[in-house]
Amino acid sequence: MQIGQKDLLWNYTATSMRILSGIVVLPVTLRMLPPEEMGIWSIFLSLMTITSLLDFGFSNSFSRNVTYIYSGVKELKAKGYSVIESLDVDYGLLKSLLSAMKRYYAIVALAFLIIFLAGSPFYISSVLEQYGGDKQTIWIAWFIFGGLLTYELYTYYYSSILIGRGQIKRNMQIIVFSQSVRIVVTLVFLFAGLGIISLVLGLFISNIINRTLARRIFYNKETKAGLAKAIATQGWDMIKILAPNSLKIGFTSLSYFLRNQSIVLIAPFYLSLPQIAEFGISKQLVSVIYTLGLTWYFTYYSQTAQYRVREDTKGVKRLYIKGNLNLIIMFIAAGSVLLIFGSDVLLFIKSKTSLLCNEYLFLMLLFSFLEARHVMANGTLIAKNEVPFFKADIISGVCAILVLLLMFNFTSLGVLSLILATGLTLCAYMNWKIPATLAKEIKLTLKDYKTVVLSYFKK
Repeated sequence: MQIGQKDLLWNYTATSMRILSGIVVLPVTLRMLPPEEMGIWSIFLSLMTITSLLDFGFSNSFSRNVTYIYSGVKELKAKGYSVIESLDVDYGLLKSLLSAMKRYYAIVALAFLIIFLAGSPFYISSVLEQYGGDKQTIWIAWFIFGGLLTYELYTYYYSSILIGRGQIKRNMQIIVFSQSVRIVVTLVFLFAGLGIISLVLGLFISNIINRTLARRIFYNKETKAGLAKAIATQGWDMIKILAPNSLKIGFTSLSYFLRNQSIVLIAPFYLSLPQIAEFGISKQLVSVIYTLGLTWYFTYYSQTAQYRVREDTKGVKRLYIKGNLNLIIMFIAAGSVLLIFGSDVLLFIKSKTSLLCNEYLFLMLLFSFLEARHVMANGTLIAKNEVPFFKADIISGVCAILVLLLMFNFTSLGVLSLILATGLTLCAYMNWKIPATLAKEIKLTLKDYKTVVLSYFKK
């Protein structure tokens, strides 16, 4: 498995395309859809965020174990990994894993569909009580959106198997193409007067294209031939093998949701809507820098997992240190641009919402950088098929909510509470403990940093 500069370039391109799709579509949407309809669309997007939690960490485990199989592993374990005997792909093991993935996501998608259909008459009816527009259009959009989410869940693993196989460039090319289609389709339907249905159809068509291309690329002639001759032997036992770590990662994702999403749901009880809007747009821009900062590391993550099972500690160190370097460079460069020019850009485009003050932005950038560092360290630890800090992650999520409520009720910090609650909670343990644990495990030294840094800048 070789991941190179082209994979990295396409990953940055795909990430930028996700951002661009919002930049291009959002102004047109804000101009053509009434505020009530935009509010309903926000509910749609919130549902999409919640449904992604239903994966509960299995996509991460599936992707990692696909990497193990393509690295030559002949047996998958609930914890750790088996010794590599040869570099040949065990197609029987791969077929068992793929069969387990299909069954798992079919059950998840069916469960979601049943809950969605049963709850929709009650939920949407209450949402539309004060809606003055065409309610039939909202109902149509809602059920199309439910079909989209069901299809998304059923095919959730398609990207995972591509990434696990190391086909980063192909996966990113698919994302770029499907996002381009989404922009075009959404704009065409918006100008045709379909309203909120335009946004749903743009997502739906884009998603179908994404999943179809991912399936075709993974199942090439070699893979089809290997799987045709192979016999799937483990069946449901594969789910039992993957479940322990998957559930731990799922709880970690839930903790991230508590720290970063639920605090915004609590905020309206204590802050004004303009304050929440300022925090929201500032958070979005900092999140873009966070995502771009981690792009390099996650481009090479499959290779990190491969180095793990081959016990190539030098390779693990090299990728981890380079990931940190790229993170630092991105936060310094992009963070400086945000602090210096961010407010002026919003004034130029005549935005009705402004950014938080630079002092608050700097704190958000600092806490986001520290979180990104521990996310990288945690990912490198998980690459050996162990999830050591999931309990601490859950505790940090709960503590962030408790600290936020204490700050809201017993201080006058206002919007600063949203920044400090999560930031200080993570600084208390996760931000330093996880990187320190990894450094101790792989025996990371200053000499390692010096060697990689010199070669990095020389290259």
